[in-house]
Amino acid sequence: MNSLAFQTTGPPDAPAVLLLHGFMGSRRDWDPVIAALCATHRCIAVDLPGHGGTGAPADEALWTPQGCVAALAAILAAAGGGGVIGYSLGGRLALELAVEHPQVVARAVLVSASPGIVADEARSERRSEDEQRALRLETQGIDAFLEQWYRLPLFASLREHPRFPEVLARRRLNDPRLLARSLRSMGTGSQRSLWDALTGLQAPLLLLAGELDDKYAQLAFEAVALCPHAEAVILRGRGHALVEEDPGAVSDEASAFLAVR
Repeated sequence: MNSLAFQTTGPPDAPAVLLLHGFMGSRRDWDPVIAALCATHRCIAVDLPGHGGTGAPADEALWTPQGCVAALAAILAAAGGGGVIGYSLGGRLALELAVEHPQVVARAVLVSASPGIVADEARSERRSEDEQRALRLETQGIDAFLEQWYRLPLFASLREHPRFPEVLARRRLNDPRLLARSLRSMGTGSQRSLWDALTGLQAPLLLLAGELDDKYAQLAFEAVALCPHAEAVILRGRGHALVEEDPGAVSDEASAFLAVR
């Protein structure tokens, strides 16, 4: 039976940190961050269902947020527990991991991520949007989808970034059918709201957002107001895709936060 593909980098006796990419990404997105962290951490970079080396896992449970998070918890538990860093889709999963499996998560870093959508009606509307995007992936293919996806306002600064062509090249490696399934099963509209869980969260939480990403910067401050062990850092002159736009700043902030005992 297939499971989640992952790669471990760093000293085997160092503190473990799990890294979770965003939609259309893969564990390779974290390479610059891992290069900065691997001297002091055992970095475990995972390919989420529908992405990278995981592809289409045979275990149907992995296609659900709950099943995927349980598998991630098992990976981190096997490493003796540790921290988790997640970007966007990976950030939502990282937060659910910290909420549902506090025994394995020491600290969590959410990069451009949201605790979810509270209102049922708004969540239903987002599911409809995710379904439309899934259909475009299936009918128009990856190139047409990428053209539309990266015209979303939150990616404006990424489009002007020197690494944008490299990002597009990596995204074109995806199977659009698997991306469509990921949207339907683990898109924002399909994930439960975790806002109520913030007040009782045991693991300290760091929320990173870009100054130019107004929505997620505001969400970071709202989450900090509810979570007694949370802090927010806003990176100046950056947008939503922080791992691509400024991996050095992400590495520095995460490293400092994870080092606190």
